[in-house]
Amino acid sequence: MPPVALLARSLLRSAARPGPAPRGLKSGPPQSPVGAGESAVGLLAVFVSFLGPAAWVLGNIESYKKRE
Repeated sequence: MPPVALLARSLLRSAARPGPAPRGLKSGPPQSPVGAGESAVGLLAVFVSFLGPAAWVLGNIESYKKRE
């Protein structure tokens, strides 16, 4: 068998049977605790990303009504 075919066969064999997927979840305390500032920035980002577009639509609802 040519060396290229052996290489392709070994690569395909490992891709076909990768085994169990590694899990990213681990139990226990965090390695680096999240501070209050990081929590505040995260919550602010969530509120802005979800409530920002809704507030913009409600603020411009009169122009949507006039458009018909």
